[in-house]
Amino acid sequence: MTSKRQAHAVVEAVEKVAAAASNRANQNGLREARLSALVSVQDVEKRFDNGAEPGQTQTIPEDPFSSMAAEGEVVQPPFDMLTLAMLPEHSSELNQCVEAMEINIEGFGHRQKSRVDTSEMSEAPKALLNEVHKESVFLTNFFEYATEESFVYFRRKLRKDLETTGNAYYEVIRDAKGAIQSFKHIPSYQMRLTRIDAESTEVEQPVLELQDDGSIKVTKIKVWRRFRRYVQSRAIHRRNLSLVGSKKRWFKAFGDPRVLHNDLGKFQGTKGGPVAVPEKHHANEIVHLKLYCARSPYGLPRFAGNLLSIFGDRAAEEINYTTFRNNNIPSMVVLVSNGQLTEGSVQRIESFVESQIQGSDNYSKFLIIEGEGMIDEGEEAGQLKIEIKPLTADQHNDALFQNYSKNNQDKIRRSFRLPPIFVGRSDDYTRATAESSRRLADEQVFAPERDEFDQHMNRHIYPEMGVRFHKFRSNSPNTTDNGQLVKILAGAEKTGGMTPRIARFLLGDILSMDIQDDFPADFPVDVPFSLTMAEAVKNMAQASEPGQQVTAIKALVGEAVPEVSDPLLAHLLDISKALDKEWTESARLDTRQRPQGD
Repeated sequence: MTSKRQAHAVVEAVEKVAAAASNRANQNGLREARLSALVSVQDVEKRFDNGAEPGQTQTIPEDPFSSMAAEGEVVQPPFDMLTLAMLPEHSSELNQCVEAMEINIEGFGHRQKSRVDTSEMSEAPKALLNEVHKESVFLTNFFEYATEESFVYFRRKLRKDLETTGNAYYEVIRDAKGAIQSFKHIPSYQMRLTRIDAESTEVEQPVLELQDDGSIKVTKIKVWRRFRRYVQSRAIHRRNLSLVGSKKRWFKAFGDPRVLHNDLGKFQGTKGGPVAVPEKHHANEIVHLKLYCARSPYGLPRFAGNLLSIFGDRAAEEINYTTFRNNNIPSMVVLVSNGQLTEGSVQRIESFVESQIQGSDNYSKFLIIEGEGMIDEGEEAGQLKIEIKPLTADQHNDALFQNYSKNNQDKIRRSFRLPPIFVGRSDDYTRATAESSRRLADEQVFAPERDEFDQHMNRHIYPEMGVRFHKFRSNSPNTTDNGQLVKILAGAEKTGGMTPRIARFLLGDILSMDIQDDFPADFPVDVPFSLTMAEAVKNMAQASEPGQQVTAIKALVGEAVPEVSDPLLAHLLDISKALDKEWTESARLDTRQRPQGD
């Protein structure tokens, strides 16, 4: 048998094991069969072509990452990534928690917030306005097609990986000129990290610098950084879904200026590396997001300390399911005293139970049971007695381990610091408690995670793209109480602390809107609107009078009234004078006509 035929025979044997295991209820055999086949046919053929010395094993390694870890090429994660990725499928609480995190953190989209406030400039340069507008159009078009799916769904997939395995990866794809062109999500369970470089590499890192005139400039500073490589392994299946092997692909860290071979995993010009790497084999960059773990370069999920709760809740569900399916305690029992059932009666009962006691058309059917009495020598025959006793009172009428399961689910939810309403438990919630839970969760859990991703985009991605005039800002839900907000704004406006500029800023931030419309050229944006309104109507009311902010002209008796140029105001002033004069004359007449002594 040739080496290639031997290789194919090994792979076919593994496929048969995997096919047989797929028909079993226990999926552990299938998983072991798939792991044992994680090697490509080409690698097997190459191994046999090179020849194996007598006495050496010719088995296929179970996991390519295991062999790479044994050789020191990659670092093993603290937990099996595939097992962590499959946990939401086996838990009745974990999946809801993960979805609550991804929807409330990443599900509201994002907007571009301008760094330059042109309204503060009395005469903004036209060239600057054109650059700001041009950059805004570029970012809108870029994020529209930067990923295969929508950018919101792309972020949700990253968040799901991050909350499930503690790690998330996405590939940065550049065009021929070296500019960032698009992003590609990579499942976290397929990725492994190598050890960090022993020596630092000098790189030019782009940063955004604020200038004295308020403008933003992209400059490059030289820093020393130690990078690591990343490797992805994907299973290869045939058309019949049988596993053939796996394929590896190497990536370099984001910002690494060196050229890496994507198949060999070696840097160009290094010891053991290629002299020149063809353009088609240049490795792309990887961005690694993680939940920090002090003992590993990998991240750890938030529920790592509650793994036993997840497995315990699953075990309780399986016991309840098995109890329900197997009916451990029957619904009735046939008791026979002083005799025994005939063999025909026993068979008739078994046949009747198996074939007739189901459906809705068996209410008129009945069963005939025959028995034989027992006669002992020298004694009279005993009286045969057959009794059918129901056991429904002894059957389980509810699920087992309910308190245990509830405690485990609460532990899983608390590991994410989520209120119960976010996972569908809202039976005992009022509107006030629901609003308080939403605000608290957004302040303590969701908003910090959104800010963390925004910082990543603004510190690393945007400077690399040359974006100067805009910031990446994630949208957030409106969790403020509208009644309280109105009171706060009204109180601030009365005390002179609220201006139109501040009001527009607050409304844009609360409503997650970028309000682009500028104020009129002669509108005082930094003056409280009450003062602007009072000046517009020439207010002369006392400062302590309620509603003085919008009071029109009020002429007081005996006071000098300024001349007005508005015909409408002049007409209103004449009417006020006439009414005051009429009221004064009426008061004098009443005083004269009133009898003395009244």
